[in-house]
Amino acid sequence: MTLVKYACDYCRVRRVKCDGKKPCSRCIEHNFKCTYQQPLKKRGPKPIGTRSLNYIPEAQKFINNKSCTTAAEISMKVPKKVIDQCLRLYHDNLYVIWPLLPYDDLHKLLDEKYNDHYVYWFLVALSAATLSDLQSELESEGGYSFTGKQLAVLCMSSRQQFDDLSGRDIFRIMTYYCLLRCFSQSSDVRNSYRLCREAIGLVIVAGLHREKAYELLSFREQQLLRKVYYLLLLTERYYSVYVHCVTSLDTTIAPPQPEFVTDPRLSLDSFFEMIRVFTVPGKCFFDALATESTSSSCTEDSLKKIWKELHTASLEIEPWSYGYVDISFSRHWIRALAWKLVFQMNGTKFFSNANNAHILVEIAKDMLDDIFLTPNNLYVVHGPVIPMKALEIANALVDVVNQHDKNTESEALDALCEISKFVFSLKHYDGNLIESFVSKCQSAFITLPLFKFLGSNDSMRDNSDTVS
Repeated sequence: MTLVKYACDYCRVRRVKCDGKKPCSRCIEHNFKCTYQQPLKKRGPKPIGTRSLNYIPEAQKFINNKSCTTAAEISMKVPKKVIDQCLRLYHDNLYVIWPLLPYDDLHKLLDEKYNDHYVYWFLVALSAATLSDLQSELESEGGYSFTGKQLAVLCMSSRQQFDDLSGRDIFRIMTYYCLLRCFSQSSDVRNSYRLCREAIGLVIVAGLHREKAYELLSFREQQLLRKVYYLLLLTERYYSVYVHCVTSLDTTIAPPQPEFVTDPRLSLDSFFEMIRVFTVPGKCFFDALATESTSSSCTEDSLKKIWKELHTASLEIEPWSYGYVDISFSRHWIRALAWKLVFQMNGTKFFSNANNAHILVEIAKDMLDDIFLTPNNLYVVHGPVIPMKALEIANALVDVVNQHDKNTESEALDALCEISKFVFSLKHYDGNLIESFVSKCQSAFITLPLFKFLGSNDSMRDNSDTVS
């Protein structure tokens, strides 16, 4: 039996057996011109590249040293240059929102402790959170592209090596914080909240929820730990509203101190203002929302105080920046939540005073003013957080629309339409919350023009994993 080296063009296209003759029997049978013009594909393994050759001695070195790191893990290690690029992106865009370490400190860690397991995975998690927030990806010299999701998966794959109860380790806590940011970008509330709880658990195990634990630390260590503590406090209070779990952290820890900086991207002003926004209501406020009940601390006077104190933001904050957007929407959101608590406390008699309904309309108008003045590109880094906060106000407006004051109803409906348009104009939103909002509108006999679009967009329902 003679083996045919390659088929003619006709037989190759039809994927049938060719006898290799010139012309072949099939071309003669069908009266085709028999040609052999298509180039042959080379068989066998590809030649080994320079990059792969460099891995061999590195893998052998680790094996000879009986390291627990395998050759496969070495080949998956994120290059320093990719991490460094992410650290610069974080410094330039995101430090103002969630300040951990400035670029110089991060670069020093990368340069000196790249092979330290916990430091390395913190830097990878920070890189993942940065790319996720900015909706970007980076390409390494070897042609591999890295997205935030890919880096998060690489980081999560090594979690079995973490010993979370081995004492206080700030790198583990920061790793969990960065990972929760990655999951929150994709509206994965379940996993992001779980990571938040793990980070808070490490804080409590280490005693970092007590001021005394900070007394023997250097100023630099205190600053970093206080930043991380308050980042987790803000995150936990945000999730308490949607996950319905009482909070663990309180303002028993002093916030970080102001720092003198020459680079405005390292200013902590936005962070301090965000701390103020989330601590003015107090722990009892968020716990009352989580349990859907009121306590003696949440009186109507205390809630009116929240409305007043959060009416404006600090003048120190750079207007229309990433930090300003976060603060602005958080202020409106918390004021609307305070309004909601008063409504729950008083029931239907709440609307006997027309001013009570109009307060919510004013909050909505304040938010719409900020939306009008804010460039659209500033919303992306906040993921689904901005539309979730906007929807909270929209849901409250539904309660106002069907009240007796016709002028207030009309204003509320106009604001409701504008907020709905804004939410649907954003790239990220939580499908389950949208459906809940639509159901509430329909129950109140309110039909918005965008609902037709909603009904045809079935893929939206797969974008979230909300815990209720």
